[in-house]
Amino acid sequence: MSKRYIQNKKIIQSKIGEEVVMMDIDSGFYFGMNGVGSVIWKHLSTAITLDELVHKMMNEFKVDKQTCEADTIEFLDNLLEKNIIRVLE
Repeated sequence: MSKRYIQNKKIIQSKIGEEVVMMDIDSGFYFGMNGVGSVIWKHLSTAITLDELVHKMMNEFKVDKQTCEADTIEFLDNLLEKNIIRVLE
């Protein structure tokens, strides 16, 4: 079974224009996402695999698979490091 990614529900979030800002209550860490990051965040509201997420992003932003996958993995790794998302296996 493939890993699935999902938002950490302990994160407080608010949308400001095209951006999403959030705070981890436990650590007090603030995080902001630009337009593309906000779209990824929206897709992480339910559990999703990397392949599904990359497919959605490729359709939405008309980017090639290699670039999209590399950028998405880097973004997800950053969110995981900051405990903003979780992995379901």
